[in-house]
Amino acid sequence: MISKFGQLEFKHGRPENGRTMFEGIISSYPKRMDIWSVYLNLEAASGNKQQARTLFEKCLAREEVMKKTHNAKQVFKLYAEFELKNKNQKAVEKIKERAEEYLEKHYGD
Repeated sequence: MISKFGQLEFKHGRPENGRTMFEGIISSYPKRMDIWSVYLNLEAASGNKQQARTLFEKCLAREEVMKKTHNAKQVFKLYAEFELKNKNQKAVEKIKERAEEYLEKHYGD
């Protein structure tokens, strides 16, 4: 319910209130990739590129999220799509390198 209300706040004129709600949710439920995904997509669509990049980096830094490979794959994919949409090929290459490092760290040797 809070997530839905946060989405409505985000979309209808008060994104700062929506961010506050989502920050509260992810601090309480840091492993919930469904919540992260909604929040990441809202932030990416908001038009504030720096805010979106900060959130993607925050998500990638959370060990609870990145513990599961399918979560990591989803975050890397969303981040790369965001950068492609913003025509930032250099950032896309860095994201691919980070994904390869992640795989090497977790599945190498």
